[in-house]
Amino acid sequence: MLLCLQNPIQPKSSLLKIRMQSSVIALRGTVMAATNSELEPILPSRNTSARYDSLGTRSLFPAVTHGPEAEGNCANRRPSETDNSFSTNLRNRFRYLRDTLQNFRTHPTSLYVSRYFVLSCLALLLWGNTFIMVGNAAGPSGQLFRIGVLGVAAYLAGSVVHTIGLPPLLGMLLMGTVLRNTRSVVISGRYLALAADLRKVALVIILIRAGLGLDPNALKRLSGMVIRLAVIPSLVEASSVAVMSHFLLDLPWIWGCLLGAVMAAVSPAVVIPCLFSLQDRGYGKSKGIPTLVIAAATFDDVIAISAFSVVLSIIFSTGDIVTSIIQGPLGLISGFIFGILWGLLIRYVPERHDRFVVILRTLLLGGGGLLLLFGSEAVGYDGAGPLGCVVAAFVANHGWRTQGWADESNPVAENFAVLWSIFQPLLFGLIGNEIDFYFLDLRTVGLGVACLSVSLAARILISVVAASGGNLTLKEKLFVSWAWFPKATVQAAIGPVALDIARKIKSVEDEVYASKLLIVAVLAILITAPVGATLITVLGPRLLEKEEVSDASTSPEIQSSESVAGRQTTDFC
Repeated sequence: MLLCLQNPIQPKSSLLKIRMQSSVIALRGTVMAATNSELEPILPSRNTSARYDSLGTRSLFPAVTHGPEAEGNCANRRPSETDNSFSTNLRNRFRYLRDTLQNFRTHPTSLYVSRYFVLSCLALLLWGNTFIMVGNAAGPSGQLFRIGVLGVAAYLAGSVVHTIGLPPLLGMLLMGTVLRNTRSVVISGRYLALAADLRKVALVIILIRAGLGLDPNALKRLSGMVIRLAVIPSLVEASSVAVMSHFLLDLPWIWGCLLGAVMAAVSPAVVIPCLFSLQDRGYGKSKGIPTLVIAAATFDDVIAISAFSVVLSIIFSTGDIVTSIIQGPLGLISGFIFGILWGLLIRYVPERHDRFVVILRTLLLGGGGLLLLFGSEAVGYDGAGPLGCVVAAFVANHGWRTQGWADESNPVAENFAVLWSIFQPLLFGLIGNEIDFYFLDLRTVGLGVACLSVSLAARILISVVAASGGNLTLKEKLFVSWAWFPKATVQAAIGPVALDIARKIKSVEDEVYASKLLIVAVLAILITAPVGATLITVLGPRLLEKEEVSDASTSPEIQSSESVAGRQTTDFC
């Protein structure tokens, strides 16, 4: 009515339409007001955040905390909702597994697992490529495959022995001996030359490591003691062996002198790694004892090898005796000269700012060492090669020190440490493989042990006397004397030489003498290598003073080259 009065010209149909719209609006408001109170308990608020489950992922179904519909929530869920829940839980499990794997990657154990996996892959790749190139020789019944099995087995045996606190080389030697005497791995034919070459390559690596580890200050301070230890104990031991073998083994005096030259050589492959282990922990470093023993052992080997060549030439008359005698001093001089020249070259070439300076220096030093060792043997100066390797590494590293490379941050030394961890099982596995119990005569074994006992006792006593005159304490002198007698590398290399020559010339008498010489050499390896390594490892912390070792940082001028080359870890064994 009021609308009609306000607008009298509006038609009746419009008034009816307006009334109907008003009724609908009022009815809708009443219904909404009545139903809101019922729907509110079961409808989630738009601002309510969804909860998370135990794995940290969002739930697709918000929790129902009250209301009668909560009891039948799972029963009334549609199939699509159940499928979504299953896929979500599966996805959560995969995420949990991924997080677990990521946590394992950051754990220290993953480093060793990854390293062993990489080494296994490299071994398989090497075997596969070798098999493709040479065929059956690298197959399961071939000699190359057996050499590879020997290296892997020796590595595993060394790792097991190392876990109980003994030197790894002990397990490697024993594994090589066991495989030989069970006839599992017997190297014969032309592969004997390959085994000898592999031993020489490993010897070059350890000699270069010895040169890189020498302390120039300690070497200058202890130069007189180095000469005394290199000459006096060797002469006493060789003389003792010659006398004992003449009266106990019935060897002629000249053959006794040959055996004495074989026994006088100290094994650098046994002594150097054990001393490096002590030096890295700070034992004896302040007094320069590792440098003293390593340097003296190198000169001792040169003298012993030179004496062996001279006496062997006298026995078999393989050349002019005067020339053979002169070859000893000439080997010393030529080894010094070529070592110094090659070390000076590597000292300045490549240029220190070259981004590939680390790998180039490593290749030059290693290649030069191989050339010195194999080349000196080819021209008849066997003693020049080992000495040249040590001198070249020492001269080069002395120059690198002035350029900023400290002993604790020398990447070239770390590269050779990695190479040594690869060739060490081959070296000691092959040395142990030379020991064949089938050729050991029990009477000769007993008398040979007696010869060794007397000669080693004489060497230990005279080494204490030769180490006098410096600032070493009695405990340090005792350690030097005990660390001074392990035999392995040189004996394995030159022990069978006389027997090979005797068989070649078909001399029955010389073959008998050479067989006794080889038996004593084998006994020396079998007894002194593990005992000497164990004594060095055990007595070092008890007899030597410890010095705190600090991690030296690299120089800024070579930091860029190290970042390119990468720092290698050296704790393989």
